[in-house]
This record gives sequence, structure tokens and C-alpha cells, in this order.
Amino acid sequence: MPREAPSELETRDKMVVVLKPPRDLTIITHLLVDSSNLVLKYITKDSKLLIQAAKFRRLPEHPMKDSMSQPVKRRLKRESFLHQVRSLEKKNQDMQGQNPKELPRCAKHPAWEEETSLQIHETIPGIGKKSSQNDLEKRSFAVEHIQTNYPATDWTHVYTDGSAEKAVRNGGAGIYIKYPGGEEDKISIPTGVFSTNYKAEATAIQEGAAHVQSSPHSTKNIVFLTDALSVLQALKSSKNKDLNDLTSALTSLSQTHTIALQWIPSHCNVFGNETADLLAKKAAALQQNDYTTTYSEAKTIIHAQQHEEWLQEHPNHVQNDAYHALTRAEQVVIFRLRTGHNRLNHHLYTKLHIGTSDQCTCQTGGQTLIHVLQHCPMYCLRYIIYSFYPRLLLNSK
Repeated sequence: MPREAPSELETRDKMVVVLKPPRDLTIITHLLVDSSNLVLKYITKDSKLLIQAAKFRRLPEHPMKDSMSQPVKRRLKRESFLHQVRSLEKKNQDMQGQNPKELPRCAKHPAWEEETSLQIHETIPGIGKKSSQNDLEKRSFAVEHIQTNYPATDWTHVYTDGSAEKAVRNGGAGIYIKYPGGEEDKISIPTGVFSTNYKAEATAIQEGAAHVQSSPHSTKNIVFLTDALSVLQALKSSKNKDLNDLTSALTSLSQTHTIALQWIPSHCNVFGNETADLLAKKAAALQQNDYTTTYSEAKTIIHAQQHEEWLQEHPNHVQNDAYHALTRAEQVVIFRLRTGHNRLNHHLYTKLHIGTSDQCTCQTGGQTLIHVLQHCPMYCLRYIIYSFYPRLLLNSK
């Protein structure tokens, strides 16, 4: 039995919500009519092919793994999966020369989920969004928090940072360690030809953990201070299998030390963070000998290449166009209207099999976006804008 479609009143109310004037009504109406100002980012067919090929190469027992490394047989059709992948990889230099790292079967269970010897803190009290505070204010809150919770007389401070060219190539990890006795260690480690920023950040924490564990200057209490929020979030969720090596290093260290991972804001003149940043950039410029890539790193590289290729094909693209002046909620409305994934009868009936037909309530055609905005006598956009704009504006307040 097909599910019931929304009633006429629900549909009309939904359209009123969609067409409710935002901060500037001319922006939203212009975007609905002129598609040249709206960039819809999506994963292309080429990206899907390359990502699937990258996954096959990292599955040790999959039958396609061997096929990916063998020459393509001429009898195969030119539009076969292997033919298309080989053709795409020849055009993408970063896809050549990679040493695929096998996908881990499962994520290691971190010890700190059972013990209390390690704590992960993703925020600092007083620091809000980037746009809400200047660098001086963020630095003040960060330094005060570090001095209060991790005093330099009792804690070993390990500042870590990562850097990569265009975020996907020639990575480097920087580690600056300040011991309570006044000793310092400065370490720069290249993280690979195809290293992402994420890998460089994670490697910096991992290498820092290994270094302080063997250092004679380390104290019982160790704090890792990093601006890599994504790495801390992944560690806390314990679902990212790419961090198994980092999880092992921290687990080993936590058995003999009390350790904490503390997020700090970047580029606000916190001395240790700025020093680690310089060390990471220095490491990225060193000779790179590691060509291994994980599956997630391969996906990041593929997406970055596709985005760069798109920008080259669209030199007149304006990043800060009218679309970006809308709020996130308004952008979602525009996106759904442009792609057709909405609550109009045509999409509900043809794609989701909801209702008994795709007809509009005016019975003059299918209830598509074009019909509602340009032809439907009940929901004419021009009628709503010029006749009901004052009323909608008052109701929106």
C-alpha cells in the first residue's frame, strides 16, 4: 500500500516556509532563477571509480586486489571498470606511485575507555567560535587554562602540529617538548609523499608519545597540546581504524604515566604551538621516503584532485557569491530545491512511492519545482512575493 502524501495544507505550509524571506529576499529568488551563481558540490562518477579502486587495493582477501595490479586484458570492453580506472589514474599523477596500506579489520579498543589515566579535552572555557574572538583573547584564555590545569612545574608539555602541501602532499610532523626541569626537545619528522594534514597531525602525537616515554626528563604527568581537533574527536569516538598505531602508542604511555590530550587554538601566538608549527613546516620540506597511503587518505587525495580540477575548468567561479551569503538552513533549502529532493508530490510519488499521483493540487500538471514556481496558480512565486511579502515578513519575526 502506498503511503499517504502530505495534505494540500501541509504542502502549502511547506512552500510558505521555503519561500519565507531570508535576510535578503532578492538573493534567494535570484539563486532559484539563475543557476550560474549556485555551485552544487557532489561526488562525480570519476571520484567514485577511483575511490572504489583504492578500496580494492587495500582489501587483502578481495579477488579484485590481484586484478588491480595486473595488466588489463584487451578483450575487456573499453567501458569496463578496470579500463576506466586505469585511464583516470594516468591523468592523476598523485594516484601513481602510492603504496597502499591494507585496511585494518577493526579498530583497537583504547585503554582509556576503561581506565582514567588519560583524558581528552576538546574545548577551553571562554573560547568560542573563530569569528567571535580575536587572537589576543584566545591566547589569553589558552595560556591561563594551561597554567592552571597543567602547571609547568609538574607537567611535561608536548606541543604537536602537522603540515602538508595543499593539505594532501609532502607532510611533516612538528613536536616541541618542554620539560619541568627546563630541558627542551625539538623534533621534525617527514610523514610521507602523499601525507594529508590529518596524518601529519596524528603522526606528531604518536611520535611525541614514543619520545617522551623513553626520555629521562619526562615526568609522571604528560599533556599533549594540539590544535588537531579532528584527531582528538576521532580518538574519543574510537571508531577510526586509521588511528590504531596512535591508539597503541597512547595506551602504552598511559600504563606508566598520567596523560592528557588538550585542544588549543591555532595561530594565536601560543609559543609552544607556534614552535611546533615551524617544526612541522621544516619537516614537510625534508626528503620524503614514505609512499604509503591508507584508504581514508586516498579518498582525501581523490576529492582534493577533483576539486582542483573543477576549479581549473571554471576559472570564473566566485567563491564568495550570493549563495554563501545565506545561512546554512537557507543553503539547504536552495540545494534541495535545485536537486529536486523535496516534499513536492512529483518527488514523493516517483522516487519514494508516497501518495497516489504526482499531480499538483491545482490539477494542471505534475507538482514539480518548475510548476510550483512558474505555472501553478496556487503557489505562484511572483504572487507570493508581491502580494504576501509584508505578511510573511511580519510572521517571520
